[in-house]
Amino acid sequence: MLDRKIYCSWVGNNNLEMNDNRKRGIESLQNNSGAEVIVVTNETLNDFLVPEGPLHQGFQYLSDVHKADYIRTYAMHFHGGGYTDIKPCNYSWLPYFDKLENSYAFGMGAPEDEGPLSTPLSIRDQYGDKWPDMISFDMFIFKPRSEFTFRWYTDILSKLDFYLHRLIESPARASREAADTFITQYPLEWGWNITTFHPLCVRYTDKILKDMPYPNRQDYR
Repeated sequence: MLDRKIYCSWVGNNNLEMNDNRKRGIESLQNNSGAEVIVVTNETLNDFLVPEGPLHQGFQYLSDVHKADYIRTYAMHFHGGGYTDIKPCNYSWLPYFDKLENSYAFGMGAPEDEGPLSTPLSIRDQYGDKWPDMISFDMFIFKPRSEFTFRWYTDILSKLDFYLHRLIESPARASREAADTFITQYPLEWGWNITTFHPLCVRYTDKILKDMPYPNRQDYR
């Protein structure tokens, strides 16, 4: 059975205090989603991990935003269920859990709604016209340990292996730091995880349902 749980992430070192907008986002999920809402924090991170999935050594050097990227991938592979950025929610997730559970699909999300701009520059030439095959990176539901999540998780581990030396030399010093948005030696681009996620959405588009509502991006920060 697919656990009716929705994971969120609030981990890191640069932005520890959740502001009122984020708190209201959590409350709206708790009140409206119908699912158990689990917020992974610095204090609960160890309880969230599973024995067969130790935290990658590079995690400690990531920006807060990139730590959240790692956690969403980890959650969907090892635990399954839902993941969302902390944004307002005014609907139940339960029908979407039910539809995914009763389907052949690996996952479900909202249709990608930002067109070619949703795709990082580094892969836009290859994937910028394939956004109708994708789902939003903001929120989704996945069955655990699927072919999709396995490829997703192992690829981001490979990226962290590749960049580990540079991450140790130049760890993130700001919560939203990225190589393509800051003047920095920190090596990971903003969409480092999306450059894996979107191609997988295209590859497995027939096994990804696109039925969830669009994310609410109004006044959430």
